[in-house]
Amino acid sequence: MILVFGGTTEGKQVAKILDELEYPYYYSTKTKVNYEGKGTPIHGVLTRSLLETFCKKHGITHIVNASHPFAVQLHQMISDISITLPLIRFQRQFSPRILDQKVSYVDSFEEAIRYFNKNNYSSLLALSGVQTITKLRPYWEEHLTWFRILDRDSSRAIADEAGFPKTKLLFGYPQSKAAETELFAKLSPAVIFTKESGSNGKLEEKIAAAQALHIPIVILKKPKVSNRYLCIDTKAALIEIISR
Repeated sequence: MILVFGGTTEGKQVAKILDELEYPYYYSTKTKVNYEGKGTPIHGVLTRSLLETFCKKHGITHIVNASHPFAVQLHQMISDISITLPLIRFQRQFSPRILDQKVSYVDSFEEAIRYFNKNNYSSLLALSGVQTITKLRPYWEEHLTWFRILDRDSSRAIADEAGFPKTKLLFGYPQSKAAETELFAKLSPAVIFTKESGSNGKLEEKIAAAQALHIPIVILKKPKVSNRYLCIDTKAALIEIISR
């Protein structure tokens, strides 16, 4: 029995692969989602002890972590379990980092804010998600800032709880280069902030749009994961590991 942590495009890919192989699996997400695979869906927050108990009770042989690159706490919790079994990190593909004067990479939100202040940026377009509103509070409390978030009630509630101005919220998903260029030109922010979210987050399109308009873009680097994980990004690699 395999345990998959999903809720992402990668999670759906893993589920589809296991469906094709007719391997039994559980599909775990933080909240209940519209799941259509052949596995058994479960949802809720797991602690390390709950995860260990679940694995022993259900005879889990492999854990496939296909969650979001920035789900840091989940990545760490899974890697901390004391049970010895394969931990597979099925991740999205990432393009090489770009060397450009107007493209910068940072390791933390604190470093990003220092960078904004050092360069005296007067306004910011944040494409980093609603969960990062509180992380960037020291900047947006003092400067004009827009946040693009998902168009759903839960995201609105998080923004409202953080006290972020409703008039500065934008709604939607990452778009094509042309659509992003249109948005960036309309707002004309002094700087753009986003995460190193890979191909599924349309990072390349965001960078290309910013470069076309000569707007600086600051990118939060994807977090590193424990070396306990077997990191893969292809169907063939996943099949090879779970078929051993």
